[in-house]
Amino acid sequence: MTQPLWIDSVPAWALGPRSRNAKFGGNIILAGIPSVSDRLLAVRHLSDRLGLPGDRALRSSGHILLEVETSIRRLRQYNDPGAIKFKDLKAGIRSGKYPRWVAMTAPQFGFKGAERGGMISKSAADRLMARDLHIEAITRSQDLERDGLGAGVNIWWPAWTSRKVDDPSDPPMDFQRAWDMLLEFWVYVLKATGGVMWLEWKPGDPGFDYLMTPWLANKFCKAVNDALGRMAMYINNEFAHILLAGISVTEGVQMTVDAGLFFKFLHANAGMKLPVSIQSLLDAGVKPENIPILLDADWPLGVGSQAAWNDQRDAIGVMDRTGQPTIFCEHDVNPSGLEPLAVFELSIRNRQKMLQEARAAA
Repeated sequence: MTQPLWIDSVPAWALGPRSRNAKFGGNIILAGIPSVSDRLLAVRHLSDRLGLPGDRALRSSGHILLEVETSIRRLRQYNDPGAIKFKDLKAGIRSGKYPRWVAMTAPQFGFKGAERGGMISKSAADRLMARDLHIEAITRSQDLERDGLGAGVNIWWPAWTSRKVDDPSDPPMDFQRAWDMLLEFWVYVLKATGGVMWLEWKPGDPGFDYLMTPWLANKFCKAVNDALGRMAMYINNEFAHILLAGISVTEGVQMTVDAGLFFKFLHANAGMKLPVSIQSLLDAGVKPENIPILLDADWPLGVGSQAAWNDQRDAIGVMDRTGQPTIFCEHDVNPSGLEPLAVFELSIRNRQKMLQEARAAA
């Protein structure tokens, strides 16, 4: 079996201004680079320092609005001041000034309407906004891949598309109704674009997600793919999210591989593990809002105990044996006030060591 080429990615959002364990711009900013163009230059320089030339060079990714400006006129007001124009991004990648791209994503947070759940909002304007931003993200990703500038990956992280239980005036939507609306949304978007999407499921933080376990995520992807009659939705397994669901990283990754839903992309990091499986609680009839949800720490890959290291290493081994030609390992890490590039260098070097160990043990 051919061994994949592993390519690391430092997403542009992870180098932006961030505060410790605070989502969506709260509290005191501890670290980060305001300008996206400067973040991409920093990734390029880190790649050189790590000695990663050619196809092994570091990649990057970003959100529409927050890292890459939208071209949708009515939504331009939401563009972040530090965001880069898409034409400038393409020109910079083509010239070698910026790293090549992996994934585009349409954010589900940080602007009016997104906090109401976007694609399941009661507001038709919110739903239209979510639809148009995701179509733009997919078509731009397709554009970059067609020109040899990107990997053609698109990420959907639901964020506020979740069971919000802190507002008595707006009770959580019924699970089946939310499921049906999400399914209808994605069948439309993926049919309209002919595109592919990676679902970055998560138990919670900030809300209680509808697709809060790998079992539910796999089931949803299958429903989308069955409706479209093709493979159009895969799983972006983020290691920290698997741990938040109360299972090992290796178990979560193996489930995705066995379901045929792992394809060339993952989010690598580390975090805290819930001591009980969320799926087992759901199966026992516990309501999502009564399930404890840990904060998504987004630590560098390899941080923690030796047992945690071994678990992450074994998960990398599972993916390495899938026979795919290329695997993009994106380090979705929160520097938490530390020097950002040093944190990403640690995470990348740990990934390299884990792959060596996994191959030596195979």
